[in-house]
Amino acid sequence: MGDFSPRGMKKMRKTIGILAVAVLAFSLVAGWSHAQQAGAAAPAPAAAPPPPPELLFSVTLENETRMPLSQSAVTTPNVDLQLYGDGKDILVAVGKGPNAVHTFNGLCDRPSGLTLRDRNHYFDLRGRANIKFTTLVSGFHRVRPMIRLADGTLLIGDQAEGSTADWHQYEISFREVRWLQLDPERGVTLGGTWVENPDLSKVDEVGYFDILPGSGVRVEGLPVEKMPPPPAGGWIVVSSFELWGKPAPRAAKVSLP
Repeated sequence: MGDFSPRGMKKMRKTIGILAVAVLAFSLVAGWSHAQQAGAAAPAPAAAPPPPPELLFSVTLENETRMPLSQSAVTTPNVDLQLYGDGKDILVAVGKGPNAVHTFNGLCDRPSGLTLRDRNHYFDLRGRANIKFTTLVSGFHRVRPMIRLADGTLLIGDQAEGSTADWHQYEISFREVRWLQLDPERGVTLGGTWVENPDLSKVDEVGYFDILPGSGVRVEGLPVEKMPPPPAGGWIVVSSFELWGKPAPRAAKVSLP
């Protein structure tokens, strides 16, 4: 027989309360353990890293004497040279040493630059795409990336590299660059705001630009390749330039009847 006295009933209620608390605690622990096991069994899938870029072109130049840069000096296959700003006065210099054949803009009266355009493909510069170049600069001059989008918009990047001490190789990743529009003739930036999210999936041209004019002094009537070297303080020289990314096919040409 059970103890139904007031004292026995009080003891029974206390026992039932302890058992209820124990059951509730066990249920919470079991639920938490199940959630932990479920989370461990099905982790969120990790995002796949972007594929490595491939070499799209490497600028190669060939000449025997100092001369203005032109298409004939570019031996890189299947690319067309485009000149911007005072690009017509960029020289191809020879000299001596491992960086002998290089571009030189010390005699450019205005900002100057160049790009290369592949005849068969656009450039997909998303993901890990980058440029690599070797340069030596003078004064405040620096090498900046420049691109022309498929719609014709010309952009210049905020990244700038160059050492006045010696030749150095640099790498600029496109996903770290902010862009401003560039006037193709005067070589000055347009607008006061960054170009947000430009379409880098189909870039028509890629190259580099110097926003400062060269320090050379022109001699009236003397061809640019015959002018004396400019004094220190105003030029860039570039001996190698590579583009890494992915090719993107150009639209097929429609043949008319």
